[in-house]
Amino acid sequence: MLKFLLSDNESLENYAHGQFVSFEDVKRRLLLKSRAQNPDIPDHLYRLNQQETFKGIEFLSDIFANGLAKISEEYLELQDNRIYVKPSQQNNWQDTITYIPPLLLQCAMLHKKTNVSGLKNTADRYQYFKKYLLPNSRYTSIPRAKIHQLDYYVKHQSGLHDLHMHLNGALETDQVWQDFLFNPKGIYQDLLKGFQIQKVREQMEQESNLLEPVKYVTLLTTAQKLRNYFYFFLYPYRNSGYEDLNRTALLNKFASLDSELPRSPYHPFSLLLSENDNHSCLMSVEGFMYILILEELRKTSNEFLAGLFHFYLLILGLTNRLLVQQTHQNGFEQFQKHTLNGLRENSERIFLRRYYQMHGNDLDLISFLEGRFSPKESQLEMVNFLQAIEKGWKKMIQQISENFANAPIGTVKIPELRLIAHFIKKADPKPDVQIRHKKLRIEVAKKGQILVLLLQNYPDYRKKIVAVDAAASEFDTPPEVFAPVFRKMRRGGVKHFTYHAGEDFYHIISGIRAIYEAIVFCDLQRGDRIGHAVASGLSPQQWQNCVGSDLLVKKGDYLDDLVFSYHLIINSKIETLHNILPFIINRVNELSYDIYNQHYPIAVLEQAWLMRQCCPMHALEHDRTNMTSKSVYDEDEWSYMLEKGFAKKRTQNSEDKVLEVFEIYHNAKYRRKFDQIISIDPFEILKSDHIEILQTTLLHEMTVREIVIETLPTSNVRIGFHKNFSTYHLINWIKWHDQGKSIPPIVVGSDDTGIFATNIYNEYANIYCMLLNTYYLPHAKVMDVIERLDKDSHIYRFT
Repeated sequence: MLKFLLSDNESLENYAHGQFVSFEDVKRRLLLKSRAQNPDIPDHLYRLNQQETFKGIEFLSDIFANGLAKISEEYLELQDNRIYVKPSQQNNWQDTITYIPPLLLQCAMLHKKTNVSGLKNTADRYQYFKKYLLPNSRYTSIPRAKIHQLDYYVKHQSGLHDLHMHLNGALETDQVWQDFLFNPKGIYQDLLKGFQIQKVREQMEQESNLLEPVKYVTLLTTAQKLRNYFYFFLYPYRNSGYEDLNRTALLNKFASLDSELPRSPYHPFSLLLSENDNHSCLMSVEGFMYILILEELRKTSNEFLAGLFHFYLLILGLTNRLLVQQTHQNGFEQFQKHTLNGLRENSERIFLRRYYQMHGNDLDLISFLEGRFSPKESQLEMVNFLQAIEKGWKKMIQQISENFANAPIGTVKIPELRLIAHFIKKADPKPDVQIRHKKLRIEVAKKGQILVLLLQNYPDYRKKIVAVDAAASEFDTPPEVFAPVFRKMRRGGVKHFTYHAGEDFYHIISGIRAIYEAIVFCDLQRGDRIGHAVASGLSPQQWQNCVGSDLLVKKGDYLDDLVFSYHLIINSKIETLHNILPFIINRVNELSYDIYNQHYPIAVLEQAWLMRQCCPMHALEHDRTNMTSKSVYDEDEWSYMLEKGFAKKRTQNSEDKVLEVFEIYHNAKYRRKFDQIISIDPFEILKSDHIEILQTTLLHEMTVREIVIETLPTSNVRIGFHKNFSTYHLINWIKWHDQGKSIPPIVVGSDDTGIFATNIYNEYANIYCMLLNTYYLPHAKVMDVIERLDKDSHIYRFT
């Protein structure tokens, strides 16, 4: 129940309007927050939970002095001077830090377990700071589990491979919070820009009453003023500006954007630490402030200080909800809101901090990192951006070399960085009449050409930019849009490709189809990869339990799903599913006639679907002279349709039915019918066990082609159809492998380390602890899985 302490919007609103919050208010609101998570449980059980939670907690000050320690002791342990997550709680901890940023809980543990009452002078304070705070929060506030076998393995491998990590969305909340309080008004323009996007407005209204950016900026200036006041409260000084104000007047001044109360961009508690490096370790300084306030509350039970600290932490909690995907924010669209709100824009202009954060406080977590970035509009922009990426990495490498300068030669492995350019899937706000996603097709063709020229003109970047990807929402753009540019870039010298597919979907068969389309349409080769591939492992029954027995889908998407299912059953010779083919064919005939107003044999629809891998700007143009005048013209794409056998000839009045269906699929007139929403039974033809056969068939096909899966544990649990790690679909791949089914190689990544509050070590720890604590696999079996994942990551990394 206490985990909702920083999620209490009602109390935040009270404080923001100059009203103090009582202990009873907090108790009541936390009960209601808990109840909202599962309203099926009766109130009398929640009241028992409330009684147990607040045992020994009678005042607001007790919640912080004792209550936070209750949470931290449930999940964390202190060994010597280091804080670790209890292995039995790792998966639950990953959920908990979506509610409360980890630095606060680490400090509650340190306050509980260490002696802070004797920190009277600068020397004592700095020794404590150096012994306890820096080791646990110098670069990252996210502790890791103490798993002996995993630690041994990571040490002997000199770190882990992180093969799917986006360089944006990387900084964790406790880092970004310091930037916000350094310059609260600095994020106003970024947030104002984000507010023009409806999904960002949805996020703000969903998580708070922030109906305009200025309200959030006001809260940040309030937090800045409160932080200054905390220093004055603990270390009073004259002429502070606080002396003549009563408590209510002071609270109103804190909450006002225009008040003249002291506020500084610099952390006031840095003044307590005279050593040089405290200014570069502001998370640690913030943590020291938490500990000093907790100690003051323990000693004095000062309810006024407790209320102001509560106010401060509620602003932090709101910030965390806007930066970190919450357990209640299921699905890709919820994730996308975090990428669109602009709140990390200023913080992530320099890359060094995120590299330190990912590599851990001991700079020992990463052996090999593949960082993903979005290509720019011009070659000059690309070069400047790549130089910034490289500058930060080189500086971290220099730091590592200095730290281990006295280590024996050969004992320290320097981590490696490679880059992957990912094109962004986008919605089509102003569709072309004749060609789907025409604007995006032209955009990615242009960016692809810029990237190819960059690699030709700057040979050094050929060893650094090692692959191309397509990322973002699958609801916005299908694989067919990127197929031509992927082929062109392979011809231009790019050797490796990966593609985000099967991550989120309306129907699980749509997700399976997206994976297949990415492989076939984009011509993925041996050693190429699919990012996420959730649909190939997720239990169909679990998916149906989430979406219900009536599913809304677009008519055309469902038609495509059935055509794909037919194709896979026939091509892969799935004899056990031949008995449902008549039902598939009948439904396909019905749907295709509804959309196209004509009857087409399913074989024609199948070939027209496969033909989508062709560039429609080339395939639907009959005059070569017209085509050569266009910026997207490509000689190989011009002949691709005929070479692949999708059409016999290129004439304006062709009687080729496959080309005809391909053309009307792109036509806006038929697109409206294609996009009509219908309600279906998710299992109306293909039942749960049938879909599982499609999954294992696809996995077999991937194994034969040697297409690798990138699995991203926390990201997949948050975005996928999972409540928590107990249903994480990796277990299905392991189970099927043990049953003798073909499962392709699997590698691990962290995805967006800030948005998912994680790092590569904790992703492996989440896998380890899920297999051990949920599925009770023996340690040896779990380590076999871990070693196989890391070995595959080593084999299939892009170099």
